[in-house]
Amino acid sequence: MLDGLQYSILKRLAPVNPTAAGADPYQGRNKTKVLLGEKVLEQLRGKTVLDFGCGDGHESIELAQMGAARVIGLDNRQSVLEKARKNAAASGVLDRCEFVTDTSEKIDAIVSLDAFEHFSDPAGVLKKMHQLLPAGGRVYISFGPTWYHPRGGHLFSVIPWAHVIFSESALIRWRNDVRKDGAKRFSEVDGGLNQMTIRRFEKLVAESDFSVESIEAAPIRKLRFFHNRLTREFFTAVVRCRLVKKG
Repeated sequence: MLDGLQYSILKRLAPVNPTAAGADPYQGRNKTKVLLGEKVLEQLRGKTVLDFGCGDGHESIELAQMGAARVIGLDNRQSVLEKARKNAAASGVLDRCEFVTDTSEKIDAIVSLDAFEHFSDPAGVLKKMHQLLPAGGRVYISFGPTWYHPRGGHLFSVIPWAHVIFSESALIRWRNDVRKDGAKRFSEVDGGLNQMTIRRFEKLVAESDFSVESIEAAPIRKLRFFHNRLTREFFTAVVRCRLVKKG
């Protein structure tokens, strides 16, 4: 009964096709440059870089445009890889970009942007990254929103924190009125949501075979005065992390 009531409320809040909530924070800006910074991009110049969780390939394209000698975009969805190839061709960098569902090729560095909240097996992803890098190789990770961010449910966040206020079953029922892919869990929607929190991510990297060079929970700009160790799960915009393969 409670799920039915929640579903009815959701239908009133968003009666039409659900879309990801909130405006694109990188609209009109180079997302890769914003998230990684000029110093990192200079370190990647002339290197073979793996874009882990590349999606439609926009960040892979930016890496190639900003000096990477070769970029391998990795994603487990063929549908987005086809879009990535078309986008790279339209941007004139397809000769330096390759898009695949798997690779065993040794690479110089790994970049993963806005993907760790989607991986179904994030610990396995870290193991795969470790296998592909040489000793001293680095992984540059930036992702968000994390699960307790106001928009951490992505399209499920029709109002801030809707994904934690409403039950998973009510949210999935609301979504499935217009998305006919048969998803029954957050993890089964297109792209998947693994409910990644900052604490869980820190635990994953601490238990991995990497050394943690740095990790940062960057606050939501408008809420930065409320951001501290106790409130960071709710008021962090993105998590940034640099990992180094030992040896």
